[in-house]
Amino acid sequence: MEQTFFFVDGVHADRASKRLMRRHVMKGKNAGKTFKRQSRLSLQVAQRHTLTRIARPVISNPFRTFRFPVEVTPIAGKAIDDFFNLTSDSIYPVQLGFSLHEAKRKWLQILFEDQPTYECTLTLMQASNETFLGAGDDSPTALHNLSQTLAQFQKRLGGRDALADSTIAIVISLIHQEQVAQHLSAAEVHVRGLKRIVDLRGGLDQIHENVPLVLKICKTDILFTMQKGGLPLFYRDQMYDVQNLLLSRGFCFDRSSDAYSVRQNRLDPVLQDILSDSMGICRLYNKHMTEQPLTLDEFQEVLVSICYRLLWFRTLDESRQKSDIQSAYHIGLVVFMMSIFLQDKQRRMIKYGLMAVCVRDVLDSELDEHEQELKLWLMILGGIWVSGDEGEDWAVSRLQDMALGLGITTWDEAREYISKFPLIDAIHDVPGRKIWDQVAHLIGALKSVGPE
Repeated sequence: MEQTFFFVDGVHADRASKRLMRRHVMKGKNAGKTFKRQSRLSLQVAQRHTLTRIARPVISNPFRTFRFPVEVTPIAGKAIDDFFNLTSDSIYPVQLGFSLHEAKRKWLQILFEDQPTYECTLTLMQASNETFLGAGDDSPTALHNLSQTLAQFQKRLGGRDALADSTIAIVISLIHQEQVAQHLSAAEVHVRGLKRIVDLRGGLDQIHENVPLVLKICKTDILFTMQKGGLPLFYRDQMYDVQNLLLSRGFCFDRSSDAYSVRQNRLDPVLQDILSDSMGICRLYNKHMTEQPLTLDEFQEVLVSICYRLLWFRTLDESRQKSDIQSAYHIGLVVFMMSIFLQDKQRRMIKYGLMAVCVRDVLDSELDEHEQELKLWLMILGGIWVSGDEGEDWAVSRLQDMALGLGITTWDEAREYISKFPLIDAIHDVPGRKIWDQVAHLIGALKSVGPE
């Protein structure tokens, strides 16, 4: 049954109107009814919704031509704009030249499909903005907006749109909000709910007409698994199709690897296949980035495919416990993929402590003396991953010791030394060079002191 929403403004009545209302009550029209005064917080929200409405939101270029299901207030428009500005650049690899306008427009179509969806999404965006902008997830405004979202969402789950694309989009947003707030138990409840909705829809394959939504579901599943550990709930692998697309466009997908463990057949075939695909995507973008060989969705299919194969090969906890050569490659490839998946700002918003622990554990293990290239690659990725975190000095200190042992002094020399391992120049060169500058500074200071 279709639900209709009515908004009544009794807050902004003038003196004459209020006098007439009191007189009406005194006449007995509303006798026996109880009137509850709204809380001040509710009044603030009501005031925001009763501002003069305009035909177009005052928001950035991708949204100027988007037709919302309702007319949007300037304040609502700013909230939408803030949300996308705070999140989009941190969840997509913009360094590779992808335009995010189309991605934002497609996501808007899902998030603002109709008026009830609009109302639910807007309050959730306002709660997220409070958290992202530093007010904290426990600020009164954030808590109120989140409670409003959950109340509206519960009604939605009991209606005809319980399994709609827009409902899935709201669940994904709720998961992300709880992840930022470090409420992993609450996030897990929503993740299980997401799995239930997808199952009732017939699985991921039955949502094939909405590829951006499918990719959002997969990325949410992957990132939550990376944060909490364990196995993912879904699986998707379109790597074969992407490789065929590249061949049809005249691009070579060079999957070769000359790493020691590959030459010696030490790697599990699954890991070797993942390493080869990772090398292929790196060579593709290191050589042909300006030619835009893949669309954003196609590139994300590569990330999703590699990440799911990694997560189903072993859990992160299993790799920590086994501490073998498979674990070293497994954790290294996981960190490599996460460094593409999450830009620095996003990683700061959502804490991935398990990842840092895994990196330290694998570096503490005894790697074969022939695996120095692997070890340096792991150290550089680990240094990039923990950069800016408390206690990051351990990564720089270890890199310093290894650089001295190998006789490597510059970032270009280090980059050449680990050329058999996957790194994308446009993504990893700047943070890698920054880490190496710290290493070079320590080495220079050590040399200036001289031997005692």
